[in-house]
Amino acid sequence: MTKIRQLIICLTLSFTICIIHVQTVKAETAYFIYPADKSVVTVSKIVIIGKTGDNRNHSVSVENRSGKKKHSVTPADKYFNLELKLTQGRNTISLSNASGTSDTIEIILTDNISETSWPDDFTPYYLHSSNNLTGECVLCHPANKKNKTPYKNVTQQLTCMTDACHPKFDEGKFLHGPFQAGFCVACHNPHGSEQKNFLKHFGATLCFSCHDEAENMAKESEHVHFPVLKGECTSCHDPHKSKLEYHLKRETIAGLCAGCHGEVFTSHSVLHEPVESGDCTVCHVPHISENKGLLSDNGNDLCFKCHTVRKEEFQSANVHEPVAKDCTLCHDPHGSETVTHLRGEKDENGNYIPVEKPIKELCLGCHRKLDPEVVDQIENGTIQHDPVLKGECTLCHTPHSTNHKKQLKAPLSEICYSCHQKMKELITGSMYRHGPVRTDDCAQCHLPHGADNHDLLRANFSKKYANEFNIENFALCFNCHNPDMVLNNKSEITGFKNGSNNLHYLHVNRKKNGRNCNTCHNIHASDQEKHIREKVPFNRRFSIKIEFTKTDTGGGCVVGCHKPRKYDRINPKITN
Repeated sequence: MTKIRQLIICLTLSFTICIIHVQTVKAETAYFIYPADKSVVTVSKIVIIGKTGDNRNHSVSVENRSGKKKHSVTPADKYFNLELKLTQGRNTISLSNASGTSDTIEIILTDNISETSWPDDFTPYYLHSSNNLTGECVLCHPANKKNKTPYKNVTQQLTCMTDACHPKFDEGKFLHGPFQAGFCVACHNPHGSEQKNFLKHFGATLCFSCHDEAENMAKESEHVHFPVLKGECTSCHDPHKSKLEYHLKRETIAGLCAGCHGEVFTSHSVLHEPVESGDCTVCHVPHISENKGLLSDNGNDLCFKCHTVRKEEFQSANVHEPVAKDCTLCHDPHGSETVTHLRGEKDENGNYIPVEKPIKELCLGCHRKLDPEVVDQIENGTIQHDPVLKGECTLCHTPHSTNHKKQLKAPLSEICYSCHQKMKELITGSMYRHGPVRTDDCAQCHLPHGADNHDLLRANFSKKYANEFNIENFALCFNCHNPDMVLNNKSEITGFKNGSNNLHYLHVNRKKNGRNCNTCHNIHASDQEKHIREKVPFNRRFSIKIEFTKTDTGGGCVVGCHKPRKYDRINPKITN
């Protein structure tokens, strides 16, 4: 009896375990596949798809404010589908068999899926484009001999690009890999999804399911393109087809970028070559970069990739400060109103305002603060140097780098001689040169930008043959020379003396017909010592010749304005 009792207990336990196991299997394998639980939809007729643990009959019940309705379903190879009609509001759908309810989902039907009046745990669910299409399973799943549709099988070489569904959708120069292979379900759930366009995943998460190498790029880089940061890959890429490589949207790369950035970068009269060609990626990286502006390289190094000649030029001793910092301080890398893409003032729409002298205005933009005295000469000088007047700063200066001071293209005198040819002939052909000329420092007497005195002189200098003495007439000369030579009859600072009598004073310091410096001296150069002229411009019709002889203690002068005379500092000469 004991053994029989033990056998009965074992059989009872085994049977109970089997029942529990069967129920567990049924509970695990009988469930709804589509749509998802806690969904919000706008379609009243939907197709319910599910899987059962066996091929026995099951029932699907729908409970809503209209009541409760039960439907019988016969699985085909353990799968089933059933069209149901929903009512506005909450619909509770249950899957049951003889053993009880195995799965339950809740769906809310609404007219406007953009509203948020449903509970927080409910999510909008986007169904395939039409209920009819959703319901016609045989469009994708082949029917068997009994005209049943096993859900687990799909038609071979299935494609959505048919005349009935998506005609001509696959016509494009560049096709996305899954799309080209006709494998739409790589990205889409063909029945429905919580994502728009029934995508399998949201945003970049879907892209990263294949492009896993790019998943961490937004986290690992300092500068991230905004669409990448937001996970909006399809802002730039068409996930199906494109006329451009990398499946980019729009007709051109520039057109794609303009979709967000507008046309402010491409509306200039003169465009940078990469911009004009429509290829922003020559300079910019579209996803991430270690450089501001998503540039492919840092600062000037990017410019040097194309402008190789400039890189060599920038090795000179004196590099213009903006050049050393960033080329884009002066040049707009997209374009402007000038051939060299120079920057300038913009209007309220971000467009450059055309100006008559763009180079001059660009230079003044910085130098108003850096060199206010020079800018005052440029803008307010009564007389302006011709290149300045024309706005041609680069006629004398190089804007990039040079081996000469003040960003000059060449030594100062060489630059001056390039225009003042006659002066070059006089100076280079003369034996004796004025000190500033001898040291190539034209700017010691002349202001090269603008001045209030004739010939751009730094101070007043009379050009007349003779006039009433006024110390102001010699202001330029006395920037270097001691004015005592014309103020003191017995001055010791001049060698032009006859005994103790100062002959400069005698010639210059007169109330009437006082001579000026340039009456006897050529202020640039001469073939006579002390820069004595060979001819004195007496008036417009004729000149007076001068022959000057220098001795150790004095000299002599043969000139048309008086008799030949000599002077000597040690042994004064008697003159009539």
